[in-house]
Amino acid sequence: MKKTKLITLLSTFSKQEINRLEEFVNSPFFNKNRNVINLCGEILPFWPDFNSVELTEEKIFKAIFPRERFDYFKIKNVISDLYALSAEFLKTAISQGRYLDGEINLLNALHDRRLDNIYAQREKKVKKQLLDAEIKDEDNYLRQYQLERVNIAHYKFAGSSYSFNKIQTEFDSFLQYSLTGLLRLYSKMLHNKNHGNIYFDMKMFDNVWQYAKEMDFSENPSCLVYKQVIALELSKSETDYRRLLEIKEKYRKNIPPEEFYYILQEQNSYAAYRLKLGDESYYAERFNAFREMVENKFMDPGYLIFPNVISVYTSACMADEYDWAEDFLKKAQYGISPSDEKLNTINYCKGYLAYRQKDFGKALQFFSKTNFRLYLMKVMVKSYSVRIYYEQDLYEQTISAVDTFRHYLKTETMMAEDQKTAHYEFLRNLAELSRLKLEGINKKTSVDLGILKKQIKQMSANPLGAKNWLIEKAGKLN
Repeated sequence: MKKTKLITLLSTFSKQEINRLEEFVNSPFFNKNRNVINLCGEILPFWPDFNSVELTEEKIFKAIFPRERFDYFKIKNVISDLYALSAEFLKTAISQGRYLDGEINLLNALHDRRLDNIYAQREKKVKKQLLDAEIKDEDNYLRQYQLERVNIAHYKFAGSSYSFNKIQTEFDSFLQYSLTGLLRLYSKMLHNKNHGNIYFDMKMFDNVWQYAKEMDFSENPSCLVYKQVIALELSKSETDYRRLLEIKEKYRKNIPPEEFYYILQEQNSYAAYRLKLGDESYYAERFNAFREMVENKFMDPGYLIFPNVISVYTSACMADEYDWAEDFLKKAQYGISPSDEKLNTINYCKGYLAYRQKDFGKALQFFSKTNFRLYLMKVMVKSYSVRIYYEQDLYEQTISAVDTFRHYLKTETMMAEDQKTAHYEFLRNLAELSRLKLEGINKKTSVDLGILKKQIKQMSANPLGAKNWLIEKAGKLN
């Protein structure tokens, strides 16, 4: 019984929802099936885990039908009925949570019943709540539009207070709703196109953008957010990035949590873009984005997939926020998903911390204990490991590790070619740097060193900070 849809659904319920479900099932308005009521009474005491050996179809059947012989299909039918009723309860609970949706539906009912006086009172109340809302997002403008549609139908029917201005009001609310939705989708398309190399058919974008970029959306913070994200994705300029951060701070109380989280994601992506170009001042920017995600519970340390744990932890280390990093890992270690990557993740994080603190022997020990399945993690381990050999003056081992890394890249089929190219450049220059260290700097090799320094500066990317690291190491050779 543990694998039924009913148990899967009920496992997600809070204590308050479980209590309300019991009241819902026992209400004759929603349910008159005594067997369903009895089943509910038998099952709910096993919440929240539902993992007792007593929770079987046979034992539940016996409790509900004590004088009958076990009938699998009969108990399945009752379970199915309770599942359907539980889903109906969720629908009711959701509609209660979306109060204004219910009010607009009520206005439709009042209109159909020609209850003009009650309609006028309720409509005034709904309109005030919509216009006075602290957060005016896509949902708010949708409800404004829905309200205006009801009003036009009602006042035209009632023959009073109707004017053609209401058509304009309906249009204005629909325009705000449409623009908010379009800009939201365009901004996400551009974000994924630029950072995930994904193609989208962005119909009407040029027309909408030409209109939107000239508009003042100070009364519509959601549009303002999406407009600025689009501007940043198009320009990649620091000016547009800083403007987005200003909007985040100014309107943080006027935008819903999803949009606040979206800004933080954009902040993280832009920081990663600048870091690839070699601007290490953005280590702090990226950490600030992750920290806000954690502090605002957009990321729950109690349950995170392992790449996210590594990204958050290493970003804190890059910003020299070691205490914060350790506190985060302490909270996150028990919620790493999938669980079989827990040890790999912890060893990698400890290895990275040791690497940042220049305890290279310790770092290499931790890295050697990892055995990730995901190629991105394997590349990170190999990239830092070859640097550690160089840092320890083990130049022959460095060259050998470079060859091993290069061979791995050739056989890795999941990795994009442009990513491979960036790592190939790093490995080629690191091998040459190690050769120069082995031979020593003299009149002959000084020419090679000058050429190498130019090659490093001309690297097309900065994978995992490799370009900047090479520049630093080559700069110490004269």
